Amino acid sequence: MSGALAFALVLAGCTTVGNGAMRALDQQQLAQWVQPGRSSRAEVEQRLGRGKVLRFESSGWETWHYYDKDGLPKFLDFVPVVGTLTARVDSGAKELVLLFDAQGTLRKYAWREQGMGLKPLF
Repeated sequence: MSGALAFALVLAGCTTVGNGAMRALDQQQLAQWVQPGRSSRAEVEQRLGRGKVLRFESSGWETWHYYDKDGLPKFLDFVPVVGTLTARVDSGAKELVLLFDAQGTLRKYAWREQGMGLKPLF
């Protein structure tokens, strides 16, 4: 297999998993869309869709979790020759967790973002 063909296969294998709105979201836009004490579940759902929900039944509070990951599929790490290249690529990821009270008002949120890059050889 030629090097150009192997590289084309690696690029064709790029994948994104997660909410489509999360993919384009950055911290500045998040601060405009999501405001503790003001934003409601309905507003967040309109902007980002419904996240994975964890309910605290006794209190009525709940968290919504969003996750978006860009990168190469892990199975490529096990393909001879190609895997030597793909195993060095770190994926980019965004994670958002929202905490809503029993009335559906946002109380807190946490945002984490990790950029794509290359792992060191040694």
